[in-house]
Amino acid sequence: MARILVIDDEPDVRMATVLSLQRGGHAITEAESGMTAMRILRQSRNEPFDLIVCDVMMPGMTGHEVCQLVRLDPDMQKIPFIFLSAKRESDERMEGMEYGADDYLGKPFALEELLIRVNSVMAKHKATTAGHTTPDPLAQLTLAQCIDLIVRHNLSGKLTALLKGSIQGVIFFEGGHAVHAKVHDKVSEAAVREIHSAQLLMYSFEAYEVSDQITMAMDISRIIKKH
Repeated sequence: MARILVIDDEPDVRMATVLSLQRGGHAITEAESGMTAMRILRQSRNEPFDLIVCDVMMPGMTGHEVCQLVRLDPDMQKIPFIFLSAKRESDERMEGMEYGADDYLGKPFALEELLIRVNSVMAKHKATTAGHTTPDPLAQLTLAQCIDLIVRHNLSGKLTALLKGSIQGVIFFEGGHAVHAKVHDKVSEAAVREIHSAQLLMYSFEAYEVSDQITMAMDISRIIKKH
């Protein structure tokens, strides 16, 4: 039995998907939007889901954006991800895979096919876990695009950037607003400008739940004390 998060804004499709996977012996958690899904994922950090099945076209945060945020978070980035979409063209499928998805299933789909795809993706993931490589965030979206995603959806969390020379920079966001930043000997706006202009090697974004704001405050406090 696997723990699967199903994300779809259409109640009928979501219900059909859930019932199909439950008949396959899996434990299902539902989310009606991308924002709700991210909240659920943050709350289950200590016990990550085995798979995410997500609609692409949703109001607010799209399935593509959910996948990007999952792939950017060190605690979630290895969770297998399947897209569901009414768009069946090969270009759409390739775009979904480029966002970091493991499979793409066009709507309408046979429930038996969904179950086969789910079991196949999880079996493949289990067989390759030891040598599993996650998508490079820089190949998915630029740092500027990531920050735009954070701002548009009023997200809170910590963006960590590794710059050339093994220099690490951090930017803390609260409700989509940058509230603190530090890199090397620079803080606040100067640090943000430095991170934007420096050669970026890699980065990650760890979203915080509202209840984790005290954690963010403590992280900021530690960084300030080191300065």
